[in-house]
Amino acid sequence: MAKTADTRPLSSYKSGMSVRVTGFDAGKCCRGRLLSMGIIPGTVVDIVSNNGRMNIRVRNSQYAIGCEMAKKIMAIPVCDCNKCSAF
Repeated sequence: MAKTADTRPLSSYKSGMSVRVTGFDAGKCCRGRLLSMGIIPGTVVDIVSNNGRMNIRVRNSQYAIGCEMAKKIMAIPVCDCNKCSAF
């Protein structure tokens, strides 16, 4: 797993990547919404597409979230390869 120093907003990752959620940079309301979708620290999120609005897969569910919400989800790549660590 990548170092926690590499934590970046979910919105900065490319389509096709898998990332692990490390935390939130969000208020109580947004955090509650994310938790209700099953996005909790430690969860692996697959990025289906990232073109302004993000389509993500969390466990067996798929969600579309806006770019502002995606900026509030902090994550690290699941693997350490150069492909996954590149912006």
